Amino acid sequence: MSHLVIWGAQGVSPPAFSLFRRSYTLNALRFEAHQEKNLLALKEELDARTYHPSCSVCFVSTRPKLRKIFAADFKDRIVHHILVDHLERIFEPIFIHDSYACRKGKGVHKGVLRLEHFIRQVTANGSRPAYYIQLDIKNYFMSIDKEILFSLLAGKIRDEAALWLTRLLDFHDCTDNSVLRGEAGLLRSIPTHKTLFHAPKSKGLPIGNLNSQFFANVYLNGLDQFVKHRLKCRYYLRYCDDFVLLSKERDQLLIWRERIEAYLKEELQLELNRKRQRLQPVSNGIDFLGYIVRGDYLLVRRRVVNNLRTKLGDYETRLVKDGRFYRRYRFDESILDSLAAMFSSYLGHFKMADTYSLSLSLWKRHAFLSQYFDFDHEKQKLIRKYEVPRGFKKIRQQYLYYNRGFPEDVILFQAGSFFEFYHAQDRRPAQLLGLSKMGKNRRGARYGFPVRLVHQYFRRLFRDRKSVLLVLEKANYWTGIKERLPVYRFEPLTGD
Repeated sequence: MSHLVIWGAQGVSPPAFSLFRRSYTLNALRFEAHQEKNLLALKEELDARTYHPSCSVCFVSTRPKLRKIFAADFKDRIVHHILVDHLERIFEPIFIHDSYACRKGKGVHKGVLRLEHFIRQVTANGSRPAYYIQLDIKNYFMSIDKEILFSLLAGKIRDEAALWLTRLLDFHDCTDNSVLRGEAGLLRSIPTHKTLFHAPKSKGLPIGNLNSQFFANVYLNGLDQFVKHRLKCRYYLRYCDDFVLLSKERDQLLIWRERIEAYLKEELQLELNRKRQRLQPVSNGIDFLGYIVRGDYLLVRRRVVNNLRTKLGDYETRLVKDGRFYRRYRFDESILDSLAAMFSSYLGHFKMADTYSLSLSLWKRHAFLSQYFDFDHEKQKLIRKYEVPRGFKKIRQQYLYYNRGFPEDVILFQAGSFFEFYHAQDRRPAQLLGLSKMGKNRRGARYGFPVRLVHQYFRRLFRDRKSVLLVLEKANYWTGIKERLPVYRFEPLTGD
């Protein structure tokens, strides 16, 4: 009997069978000593076939649409990766080239570029008319039949251990003892036909698990083979349950739709979503995976841009506050890192399309971003202004970095129990604050005042309507000096 082995843990030998050839070393996963025990315990459960999935956490994702996500326990996610790694080696040679969801070397951008290529081919580079039909499956994940799915998987699996684990994960009911997180009203707002809590026990896969995504590809592989080899459709591609067929003949697409509908119903117990079908000339552009795809260029879908604008507005509300005379910009590192990750993800999406003007307009419309980032429009890349490069070895270098990034501001820069000024041009704000030039200072400071007097000097700067950046030191040390980060920036409002 095959042994289910996670190897790399102390005392665990490499497996003799094929299922778990992939090495999950403790160094790579950075597990501590107590976590090694968890891995060994998981290995023993898998070997003895006593493993059973833990409780899942259920929450609601609001974008791109409302749906319930089931997040598996970390231990279960390890098992999902192990199984999928084994099954990929079996099914990847079987899958068609033009299935792009959740596959190595595929993805959204590859799918969009392939569709762009198909458009050029079917229209002979725009010299003749052509049509497309875009279809998707009604309530796909909730409609997958577990018995049919297992028969599709089991027919190709030869390893007994892999077959046992596949059966276990396929038929596992993740709603049992699941933990609900989030707003109760939002959880209740999901239509009953879109949640596993109301699905028959023989139907549905949890959205959010790696194995579910892979199983979903296996389930529709038959459709892919049917379209390519029975219908002989040359221009076909699929991303999860969203698929597109192109042809020179509009009537041909209608015939294919009817045959696809019959195949799905008879073989997979699935239905097409009639409300989301499109049959149009290719010249109109194809709305696919967040882009409007044409043969010679791409545009970003309007809904994607609107979602970004909404998110940027939410971040602005959290970071910027207007007072009577001043606007205050908050520098919360965790919020800013989250903002940078979110915006960078969208910029990565934009790179594929003709979005130079769009990026400029977003940057102009959401001007608060320039307080925290510089933007390289050519590379579509954000550069954080609020993080000092860690290679600096002198406090003065940190100060001058912020001085260059905020040249119009008075920089209140903490160094121990003082706020200090290091630039020759700081003579003017020093005069405003009534500061005398300091004597010899090992840090190279020219002026300074005690931290305890900061409120007094703040009032003077506000009275003179100066922009102020407050930079405080942290406990972290980089290359021998403490890290210093902005906390607030105050900018006078005009007209008051």
